[in-house]
Amino acid sequence: MAEAARNQLYLTFKNLLASGNFSDLTVTCGPDSYKVHKNVVCSRAEFFSRAVKFGGKETEQGSVDLPEDEPAIVKLMMQYIYQGEYDPALPDNELSGSTKITVPPTPTPPHKKSRTARQLFLMIHAKLYEIADKYDVVGLKELVIEKFKRACHSFWNDPSFANAAHHVFSTTPEHDKGLRDIVSKTIAEHMAELVKKPEVEALLTEFNGLAFGLLKMKTEAGWK
Repeated sequence: MAEAARNQLYLTFKNLLASGNFSDLTVTCGPDSYKVHKNVVCSRAEFFSRAVKFGGKETEQGSVDLPEDEPAIVKLMMQYIYQGEYDPALPDNELSGSTKITVPPTPTPPHKKSRTARQLFLMIHAKLYEIADKYDVVGLKELVIEKFKRACHSFWNDPSFANAAHHVFSTTPEHDKGLRDIVSKTIAEHMAELVKKPEVEALLTEFNGLAFGLLKMKTEAGWK
C-alpha cells in the first residue's frame, strides 16, 4: 500500500511538469519552455527561490529565462526537480541506502541502448553537476556523484572519459572534490593504460592539481 502511494505521488509530480496544470511560473531556456510551480521549484532549487523573492521584471511577469545554459541539461534538471531522478535512471531507480520507488517501466529508446550513446552520459553527468551547483538544486549533486562514479567504472577506457574529466576540472573549484576525486581515483586505478593516452596526458599537463593529487594518492597507497 505504501509503495503504491509513493508511485502515485511520483506520477503526479511527473504529470504536473508534463502538463503544466496549475503552473504559476514559466522557465525558458533556448527553444524550451516549462510551465512550473513555485512551490515545487523554489523548494527544490535555491536559485528559483531567490528569483521569486528578489527578482525584477522577469519574475513580475511570471517568467525566468536561463539564456546561458544548454537546453538539454536544463531539461534534465527540471526532470530531477519534479521526479527526484534524471535519465538514465540508476538500477531500480534507487541510491544505496535510499527508499526504493518502483515506477512503471518506460520503453528504452533504441539510441539509448547503444554503447556509444551511453558513453555520452559521462559528459551529461559532469554538466549536470555544474548546473546543480549553479542553481543550488537540493540533492542533485549527490545523485550525479553516484551516476558519474558508475559511468567512469564502465567507460574509463573511452575518449569520452578524458573529455568529461576536463569539464569537471575546468568548471568546479578546487575545494569541491565531488567529481574530482572520482576522476583521480579512476585514473589511479588504471594508471598503466590511461597515461599512455594523449588526451589523458594533455589533461594531466593542463591541471597540475590533478597530477599532484594522483602522485600523492599513489604514494599513500604504497606506490614507489
